[in-house]
Amino acid sequence: MGCKQGGGSMSHLFDHHGAPGKGYSQPAPVLPASELSIPDSLLRKQAPRWPRISEPEMVRHYTWLSKRNFGIDTGFYPLGSCTMKHNPRINEVIAQLPGIADVHPHQPEHHLQGLLSIYH
Repeated sequence: MGCKQGGGSMSHLFDHHGAPGKGYSQPAPVLPASELSIPDSLLRKQAPRWPRISEPEMVRHYTWLSKRNFGIDTGFYPLGSCTMKHNPRINEVIAQLPGIADVHPHQPEHHLQGLLSIYH
């Protein structure tokens, strides 16, 4: 595949037409289309155009695409709070749970034992 190191360009996945038999081939349908209860307007008129590439080439392609995406886990994003950038995702999920998200800071300590056990 035409991938360049360092964020260069990669050609479109469907531009790769390797040797016949390479990549994915769709099996013949088991049932006739008429028995599938799918409206004619939703049925394909021609076979899908699958790229003829190997599985490792496909993995490299999607890995390359994922590296082009910006994420707060992989890059610096100066427009949020520090806690947004550095807390694991599970902490955010727990912080939004009912009974935790609305805890008042001056609530009696004996009401907060479950929350304190999560923190420690």
